[in-house]
Amino acid sequence: MTRRGNGVLLGIFFILAGILFLLRNVLPISFGTVIITIAGIELLTAHFYNKSLLALILGSYFTYWGILHIIQLDSLMYSALAASAIFFIPAIIFAILFITQRKRGQLTWLCLFMLLGFDTLLNRLTGIDTIGTLLICVGIALVLDYLLGGTYALTSRLQLGIFLIICGILKLTDWRTYMLYVIPSALIWIGIVLLVRAASKGE
Repeated sequence: MTRRGNGVLLGIFFILAGILFLLRNVLPISFGTVIITIAGIELLTAHFYNKSLLALILGSYFTYWGILHIIQLDSLMYSALAASAIFFIPAIIFAILFITQRKRGQLTWLCLFMLLGFDTLLNRLTGIDTIGTLLICVGIALVLDYLLGGTYALTSRLQLGIFLIICGILKLTDWRTYMLYVIPSALIWIGIVLLVRAASKGE
């Protein structure tokens, strides 16, 4: 790492240490939480200089859990955010990768993990159907990937995304007869595909 990078890391370290130790005067923050949070942000900053994937992964993990322990939350919200960490932490990783590398696939994965994280959070807080919203999240991510591609051809990824969204919406209506909705979903999906193909040929 360059001398400039070392200076930036050292400066961030002292600023964070000062802020977090000030917060300890008004919030019940443990010394371990302070160390983990500082280490996480330092590792994330280091990633921008040495492009270390290990630093990015550990930094995302430490930062998420450190901030989660600093913020004062009730037990329900804390448990929901803790359960959502399995998706939110990869979302942080792909967000930083996209900022540094600008690859479309990274943005697609970011959208997917972010949607799944919010889905898990919502399910934990409200108790709504998990499978239906999960299908919708995956479907939206596939459609977003199609839109980000810029080709606007009728790809199998777009077709699968639309189908999963339809299945998810129908699944949310009545879980007891979900299997009866699969065939209507498939028929609606085929109809949309045929309409899009007909419109593209017309152009």
